[in-house]
Amino acid sequence: MIENLEGIAIDQLLAETQKCKYEGYRFITATCADNGDETIDIIYHFDKDYVMKNYRVTFNKGEAVPSISKIFLCAVLVENEIKELFGVNVTDIAIDYGGHMLLSEEELDSPMLRRQITVEKRGGK
Repeated sequence: MIENLEGIAIDQLLAETQKCKYEGYRFITATCADNGDETIDIIYHFDKDYVMKNYRVTFNKGEAVPSISKIFLCAVLVENEIKELFGVNVTDIAIDYGGHMLLSEEELDSPMLRRQITVEKRGGK
């Protein structure tokens, strides 16, 4: 269980991030998880004087999420990673690697997404 975790809507993300910056918090990282249905969670982690503040944004796959990199430039790397590995449409990243920071053209798109696998029975009984 994550302490100091608050769920917020996508449209609150930039305001809450800006508030953290004004209050002296530093951005630590963001954690992304495919929930196994049609939703994804991103949890943004902030710290001030060893006190963590965490915001969870839950959204539908394919829905756009604004970048916080204009507020905390260091978010560039984790946002590009989330965009690339989970296929999240993170918009307006200060430095956008276009989906090729970690993966080459030959590698599977969004390898961290859960995928439905269908097994077909072949022939016989």
